[in-house]
Amino acid sequence: MKIDYIDFFQTEVPNWMKESNQKSQEVGFGTLEYWEWANQSIVAICAKYGNDELVNGQFHLIWDWLDKQAKGVKDDE
Repeated sequence: MKIDYIDFFQTEVPNWMKESNQKSQEVGFGTLEYWEWANQSIVAICAKYGNDELVNGQFHLIWDWLDKQAKGVKDDE
């Protein structure tokens, strides 16, 4: 599978981040519903790109960052 990485980073990642922000506002960032959505949507995008190493790696970075943000939110509560 030939992947257009520029399109991935310029379109797919920003679109997912926008959707993530919307979902977070709808259901709450720390909720199970948000994390299930995040997991399922990330898995779907990675599958769309054939579980390419760079695509998977990018979403691992995003997941780790979100996890750190969630821990910060819980610490503030």
